[in-house]
Amino acid sequence: MISGTTKIFYMVAHPIHHVRTPEIINPLFRKRDLNAVMVPIHLSREDFKLGWEAMKRTRNLGGVVVSVPFKERAFDLADEVEASAGELGAANVVRREEDGRMIATNLDGRGFLDGVLNGGTDARGRDALVVGAGGAGKAIAFALAKCGVRSLRVDDVEAARVEDLVGRVQTAYPALNVGKAPADLSSINLVVNATPCGLNPDSDPLPVDGSKLRSDILVADIIMKPRETPLLKAAIATGCDIRYGAGMLDAQIDLMVAYFGY
Repeated sequence: MISGTTKIFYMVAHPIHHVRTPEIINPLFRKRDLNAVMVPIHLSREDFKLGWEAMKRTRNLGGVVVSVPFKERAFDLADEVEASAGELGAANVVRREEDGRMIATNLDGRGFLDGVLNGGTDARGRDALVVGAGGAGKAIAFALAKCGVRSLRVDDVEAARVEDLVGRVQTAYPALNVGKAPADLSSINLVVNATPCGLNPDSDPLPVDGSKLRSDILVADIIMKPRETPLLKAAIATGCDIRYGAGMLDAQIDLMVAYFGY
């Protein structure tokens, strides 16, 4: 029962239709008998800063889960950032303190390894390509570097993002072979889609050339809705080992609730 004492949490994204966090976290709130509820909030890119200021002033707001495309903006606007967000320049979970301060962290990397790649063991020793150098892509690239991939390549439609992420990972992991995406997938055996491509399956292009997929490539897609994206369908048709995006969120839920203080 929602009442005047209910603690409110937001899930913020643009677009909003693909998010699953409220579907998962609200039953957990109920199971734990917590007087809390999470509501999906759709803000445009232009309105995000104004929305952020309103969230800071919402006295019964406990925190925010941040999705595409706002993870870097949340990092920039936060009053404090934890180390897991600081190395990335992106945040996906924000706790609002009683005084209105917004404290940001990033659980994406840990969630991706735990929920998609068996704690990272399935990526160890692989030659990885991360498509997407935004907030999620940054977290995944660092997570793959930490878990011991043999090499890491990054691709994005914005060249400056690629340069920035490659530089960050090289600085943190100087022994790792890191660079921009190759012309084809012949040197790659792990592909991760960390872009929005696939949210609109009827119109979005594939994040990689589907004709270049091979059966020895492990293909992961962080998109949760639809569960089977066009990339994953192409990978299945090729005989690839595939990983669905839902695991990345599922592995973070308890961590999010704990970060919010429950």
